[in-house]
Amino acid sequence: MKPIAILLAASLPLALPSPARVQTAQPQSRLVELKASDGTVLRASYFSAGRPGPGAVLYHQANRTRTSWESVARQLAAAGINTLAVDGRGHGESGGRGEDANEKMPADMETFFQFLVSLPGVEREVIGLAGAGSYGVINALETARLHPASIKSLVMLSGDSFPSGIDFLHQASQLPELFVIADTDEYPPTVETMMWLYARASSPMRKMIHYSAAREAPWLWYETSDPRKVPDTGSHGTDLFTTHPDLPGVIVQWLVGTLIKTPGHAPVDPLAAAAILNELALPEGSAQVTQQLMEARNGDPQAQLFPEVSLDIIASGFMSQAETDKKTGHGREAAMAMSAAIEIFKLNLLAYPDSADAHFNLADAYMTDGRTNLARQYAEKALAMLESHAAALSSWSDSEQRRAEIRSNLEDLLKKVNATSVTTAERAPGSVFRDCPDCPEMVAIPAGKFIMGSSSAEKSWAARQVGSADGLADESPQHAVSLPPFALGRYDVTRGEYAAFVSETGYSAGDGCGRDSFKWQKRPELSWRHPGFKQTDRDPVVCVSWQDANAYIAWLNGKVKEQSSASGDGTYRLPSESEWEYAARAGTTTRFWWGDDDAATSDEAWYKYNSGGRTHPVGLKRANAFGLYDMVGNVWQWTEDCYDNAYTGVAADGRANETPSNDAHASDSQGRCLRVDRGASWMFRTWALRSATRERNPADYRDAYMGFRVARSLPDSGILAVFP
Repeated sequence: MKPIAILLAASLPLALPSPARVQTAQPQSRLVELKASDGTVLRASYFSAGRPGPGAVLYHQANRTRTSWESVARQLAAAGINTLAVDGRGHGESGGRGEDANEKMPADMETFFQFLVSLPGVEREVIGLAGAGSYGVINALETARLHPASIKSLVMLSGDSFPSGIDFLHQASQLPELFVIADTDEYPPTVETMMWLYARASSPMRKMIHYSAAREAPWLWYETSDPRKVPDTGSHGTDLFTTHPDLPGVIVQWLVGTLIKTPGHAPVDPLAAAAILNELALPEGSAQVTQQLMEARNGDPQAQLFPEVSLDIIASGFMSQAETDKKTGHGREAAMAMSAAIEIFKLNLLAYPDSADAHFNLADAYMTDGRTNLARQYAEKALAMLESHAAALSSWSDSEQRRAEIRSNLEDLLKKVNATSVTTAERAPGSVFRDCPDCPEMVAIPAGKFIMGSSSAEKSWAARQVGSADGLADESPQHAVSLPPFALGRYDVTRGEYAAFVSETGYSAGDGCGRDSFKWQKRPELSWRHPGFKQTDRDPVVCVSWQDANAYIAWLNGKVKEQSSASGDGTYRLPSESEWEYAARAGTTTRFWWGDDDAATSDEAWYKYNSGGRTHPVGLKRANAFGLYDMVGNVWQWTEDCYDNAYTGVAADGRANETPSNDAHASDSQGRCLRVDRGASWMFRTWALRSATRERNPADYRDAYMGFRVARSLPDSGILAVFP
């Protein structure tokens, strides 16, 4: 693009006003004259904030000029936003013909934009745009489309757009957008047009201001500057500033919030988040929304998809439903509703981790569900956050009255917790517990008996899929195993959980990670942080060796040492191979935990043909009968056992096999036993997802398909499950 020639009015100074002057005087404008690419002189008013900060460009409607934005521009400058109000080609003091404005629009907009961002002190990556009327909104949207990295906020009054602008709104999923319309707008169908723009937009940080009226204006003509065709009603574009004197302040606060306080971010509006809130109103909706949130945060770590208070309302509704179902004897329905409430409160805490209110709500839900250990942990954290005053109580409320109310509720909750001893009731079969905020969620698995290994018929079926029976011989002989109660991770250990361990200990990422599990080749640039594909904190951690998993487990045991000895529970560890298969089968004797139907694989697990070549957040597929997620698919999982190519001589009580095999294929190059991993991964085909499938790898092996979940022993509850 040709250099922009900037011609300033001779009577006005070139220097920016000093900070002292800005503090004592109303921000003054200066006339700016710019030469367009064809030589036409374009004029604008520049309102300097007098200090470094973001910028904004204001576009007028077809029947007005830049002066209609003047009061807003002065307020923006006073608030710290360097603002440029422009006259479009053929309008106001700009040269050229109005009928050429659309044709010359892209080049003219670029002239204005480049002038603003070239000014000293203007943050070129934090720019807001506002457009009034169809003419102004089209200009604003096209500018935003051409400079998406710089535009952090968008204001649209009574406008329209070209298809390119509408598509931009749909693609700009995290751009704060303010829409303003009035029913009495003199240019119908402006209201319907703006509603379409709002509906097409995808950002949850969009807000609609709709001034309603008993009667809408009749259609007389298109947006025009000729008052003989369409009399003004004070309802179109910047004319709204007179009939609705609150609006300039609303726009100023919107731009201050999205350009200065939280650049590129605004509170999520419930109406904008309606689709997600509707999804969360379904009992199983939280898992899908969690995935959406994590994917959004891949691009923007501060991305939000829903208002905190809206999830409070939805989750509280499920809690009320659970209470009603319990009173009317519908125990199963009550449990489902309570589970939905807890999952939504957990999602809210994931989205708003600095909210003491979110911690309290989760504590209250756990207390209602009888899980006093977890209730104590989250209540104590909420109370500490309240006392520190390091952050607001919540994203939607921080009044002293509400702080006092939540503090009182927390103190009452902790009194109840202290009056209720934490017993093994929280470890009853099927119960879910967590020993510390950074610890994985655990599921209590009942003691039981089962038949381990695969039948001849199953091996024959698998051999037809693989093309060979050689790799299946180690699934024999079938044998009975009896196990005491234990707990197993509800999910694979996630990237976020592993990151907490690394952050606290400084544990090394190692010397590389394999990208292809069939080649055993470590690539030094790959690690659990960078496995070769994008992950969220809810994805299972990969590129961790058996040794890495045990280092994480040692850290966990240090965190819960005192509590573990008090409760009688055992320490954390990797599951034995027997425990893993028992938990994976969850009472089944079929090939897969969901049955023998391999056609159902895509619905039940992440594997070669539906994974897209990567991991996925845990918990998105259905849990098995024990309430365990992703036992097969997504990632292979380390077990404690040394590999043996047959089950002969393996303990029948569920203990891990620590005796190295004499088989040459069971040891590494240094004679150390290979460790068993189970469950298959996103890279493997259906046959590998069987409960009986076994694999083995060196203890120091890392690849992008290998993760783990943790186990721990539990006191014997006297409940025994027997599976044929």
